[in-house]
Amino acid sequence: MSGLAQFDASYNPEEDRILIRITNTEADEFRLWLTRRLSASLLADFKVNISVYRLQSDSAEKESESAPRASEMGAATLMRADMQQEEYAAKQDFEQKFIPGERFPLGEQGVVVDKIDFQADGKGPGNHALNFIGTNGQQLSIGVTPQFLNTFFEVIERVSQQAEWGLITTSSSMARSATLQ
Repeated sequence: MSGLAQFDASYNPEEDRILIRITNTEADEFRLWLTRRLSASLLADFKVNISVYRLQSDSAEKESESAPRASEMGAATLMRADMQQEEYAAKQDFEQKFIPGERFPLGEQGVVVDKIDFQADGKGPGNHALNFIGTNGQQLSIGVTPQFLNTFFEVIERVSQQAEWGLITTSSSMARSATLQ
């Protein structure tokens, strides 16, 4: 995927799912549906396990492939990552208008995400990607930074609160939708 332009998430009560819409600089729009089950897993174990990567580091070594998982570093890492998430959220404008894409590589309806994984993207130390794998086998890979990871979790937390799913999150406010540019 070329450069990320916008990221939007909103709750669809008819589907009882979160719709993520991602546009790139070439006007492609990728639509991904997150179920309650996947969102719960994403905001719990997954978020904890990658907390070390959510921290803005001064050295690439800390974020390298061989860096320990957050679960091995302890609660302090998770707490620092959550504090950094709150700092990033305070600086974001979540009220921006989402500009739809012109083409839909995953289809206009999008895909239901079955799995999300996080791995080194092969572009050097500290470079990672979020991979969204659909139930139909389609996949979207996005290069991520610590700031993007924290903002991604903030947006999903806000929208899951609006969905009233009862998921435990660290976000303190609720929003009907959230767009990141």
